[in-house]
Amino acid sequence: MKKLLISACLLLFILTASQAQHTFELNVNYGVAGNFQLDYEQPQSEVPGGFVSFYNKNFLGSIGGIEFQWNIKDSKASIGVSYDRESHIGEKNYSQLIGNDTYLEIIDFKLRHINEMYSVFYKRRLSEKLLLTGGAFFVNPKMQEIEYLTNAFINSTQTIATLVSIQERNGSNSNLVDAGFFIGAEYYFYKSGNFQLGIQSRLFHTTSLGEFESITLTPKLRYTF
Repeated sequence: MKKLLISACLLLFILTASQAQHTFELNVNYGVAGNFQLDYEQPQSEVPGGFVSFYNKNFLGSIGGIEFQWNIKDSKASIGVSYDRESHIGEKNYSQLIGNDTYLEIIDFKLRHINEMYSVFYKRRLSEKLLLTGGAFFVNPKMQEIEYLTNAFINSTQTIATLVSIQERNGSNSNLVDAGFFIGAEYYFYKSGNFQLGIQSRLFHTTSLGEFESITLTPKLRYTF
């Protein structure tokens, strides 16, 4: 009952504020993302004999997001929170005899790399159409991978065998979490009532790598209430 009362009070506050002043926004976007960190398969000459990996995904993928934004009264500044999901695919085709009695075949199999990003941001309005933004983000990657190794030592059985590994590495099983910052810009070219349509671009930089992670270009729909 207490939670219901708090939720009702919060909803009433937002509705009251939205009628008094247009200070809140709900924004959605979906478009293209390029990821700089996906080309990491090693050439066969640089790995141990009998080891083959399938990690690569396409540089170009998709990204979609939603954000809640508060436009500070009598100011050109805004703050907010957002969630973005970036997805890349690498299609694999492979066939090989990898042991005396083992034949590995992969046909039109799509490996996925997904970045789930949670952000806080600050925006500065340069004009009615152009905004600059910057913020910090936390990312939880999900990386699907296939690899095999002949003559592998299997700890659980204390034997030598051909090992085929199909896995998704993520934050829960491999501690693949990271954080960083991003910068970007938004330009709006169409307005109808409380809706605006524009385009957004952002550049993401991750802390642990010390390198740029992704660049995005997405159409964006903005609703002010």
